Order: sequence, then C-alpha cells, then structure tokens
Amino acid sequence: MRQARGLAAAFGVFGLWWGAWAACLPAVRRATGATPATLGLALLAVSLVALPTMILVGRVADRLAGRLVAPSLAAFALAGALPALAGGVPTLALLLALVGASTGALDVAVNAAAADLESHRGVRVMDGLHAFFSVGVLCGGVAGGLARRAGASPREILLGAAVAAAVAAIANRGGERGHQQAAPPGPSLVRQLVGVGVILGIAFVVESGLEQWSSVYLEDSLGSSPAISGLGPGLFAAAMATGRMLAQRTSRGTAAARIVFAGVAAAAGIAIAVATHEPSIALLGLVTAGAGLALSAPTLFGEAGRIAGPGRRGAGISPVAVLSYAGFLIGPPLFGAVAGATSVRGGFILLGGTAVLLTVAAGRLRHRPESEA
Repeated sequence: MRQARGLAAAFGVFGLWWGAWAACLPAVRRATGATPATLGLALLAVSLVALPTMILVGRVADRLAGRLVAPSLAAFALAGALPALAGGVPTLALLLALVGASTGALDVAVNAAAADLESHRGVRVMDGLHAFFSVGVLCGGVAGGLARRAGASPREILLGAAVAAAVAAIANRGGERGHQQAAPPGPSLVRQLVGVGVILGIAFVVESGLEQWSSVYLEDSLGSSPAISGLGPGLFAAAMATGRMLAQRTSRGTAAARIVFAGVAAAAGIAIAVATHEPSIALLGLVTAGAGLALSAPTLFGEAGRIAGPGRRGAGISPVAVLSYAGFLIGPPLFGAVAGATSVRGGFILLGGTAVLLTVAAGRLRHRPESEA
C-alpha cells in the first residue's frame, strides 16, 4: 500500500534525524561551550515551540490527513540541517526552536495519518510504523557515531539526515485527504484520553532522556569513545524496534499489563546503567530499558484510538499526542537541569524514578485486552 510505505519512510527519517542528533550531541556541546545545564536549557527551546505548534496543526490534521505529511517533512528537513551551525548556546537555542516547530507539526501529521489509515482501511499499522521510527534512531545513532569517529562533523551528519527527510517528503506527495469525522469525543472520553496522554508523557520523559543523553553519559561519565557512545542511542533504539515488531505480531494482553512491563523493564535497565562503570554493561542496561519502553507508544496510541471509537480516532489521538510528546520534549532539558545540579549519573537516577512512576500510573488504565475494540 503506497500510503503505508510513505508513512514508514516518514517515521523512519524522523527517527534517523533524532538518532543522528543524539550521536552528535557531545560534539555540539563542546562546540558551543555548553554545560549540561545550559545545554538542557537550549533543548528546552524544542519543547516551548513544538507544543503550541502541535495544538495548531492538530486542528487541521483530521481534515488534511495524509496531505499534511509531505509539507511537514519538508519543513523538518530544512530545520534539521541548522543546529550544527550554532557557535554558541543562544544561537543553538534559536535553531532548536525551528526544529521544535517542525517536530511538532510532523509528530501530529504522521500519527494522525496513521490513525486515519487504521480507522478507514481496517489495517493495523501503528506498532510497525513506530518500529520504523526506532529503526531510524538506530541507524542514525550508530551511523552518526561511526561518522564522527571517521572525522565527519555534526554539520555533515545532520545535513545527511535532512536530505533523507527531504526524500521522504517527496515519497509522501499527494497523500489522501481526510475522511468525514464523527462527533468529537464527549467530556468523559476526553478525561480518559487525557489520562492516557499523561501516562504516555511519563513514558516519553524516560524514553527521550535515555535516547538523547545516553551518548553523553557513556562518553563523558564512563570514558567511552565516540563510536561506543553512539551505540547508546543506537542499541536503545534497536531494542525498541525489536519490541515493536514483536508487538505488531500479537494483540494479546491488556494495555495496563504492557505498561507495567514497560515501567519495570525501564527501571531495571536504568539501575544497571547507573550501578556500573563499564560501558558494555551500561549498554546492556539501555537495551533492557528500550525493550520495555518499546510497548508504551504503540500500546497507548492504540488505546486512545479504541477509546475515541470509529470515525473520530484522529481527534482522539490529538490530545494524547500533545500530552505525550510534552513528556518526550521535556525529558532532555529536565535531565539537563538535574545533571547540572548533580551529575549526568544523577540525571539517570531521575529517569529511573520516573520509570517507577510509570509502573504505578499503569493502574489507571482499564484492564481490557488490546484486541477489544
């Protein structure tokens, strides 16, 4: 199916850029003279701009559906090439604000298009598409680390990822228009959707913190080489991709049980990474955490679609996307603030506590099988 292939490319290059960015982060920090705290503040610019953009784009996503993906990808490609040009923290924050705007638009566009595809074509694609995002992060993280070891600059690495996003934009030209929507979810359903969004936001605080700071932890705290530090976000993403591919093959279990598993595995993996001084063991911890967190986004976006019901799944996913990606974007600067006040290891301890909170919050979900519509 052409639309599904285009969306797979969109999710893939979205992850590719963030993986490359994570691998480049130590070099960008040194080039701009940023401390962990000031880097965290610069990353906060992504959050401050992305969230209002998501709200604005969400108002037209259901109507435009697949036609919103290509222009969002084109904007992301343009913005994604810029952060490596920064010579200082203020400039980096400004350029990351542009990344935030394009990220917010693309987040809503691809998830709304995926929800529309599931609803109106009767196919299940959310797990698989999110797996492509993780595969993209894996490729970007590993390739970025190896490219740095070979002497490539962050500017060259991010430009390559931006070119890939531009190619994906071309592949998504002429997407399908939106379908006629049912009445929006009522107040009781909105409350349920907000609850799902908050839980996913907690999961994304952990996921984004590990994804974007694992290379810094391995390189600066454990003394690993750039090639090894690039394996941090790469192997984390590989574990997530594997978990999501397996999730695509099964619909057994409840959303609550899957999120409990995600929280427990994430907390255990982070504990392993914090307790060791060996990069290889820390990588094992990151893989453990990634394998658990793999279930969070596809499970909870699917839960939001079931809560909203046929004909309004796009509208139902919108508030969940905004709340959850707030956690995704807040995670790295929150980590930076704690790391600046304590250490990078202290930031990992914060993420471990957040994973425990995720396990507790899973009890708020209804205990019903994922296959139940």
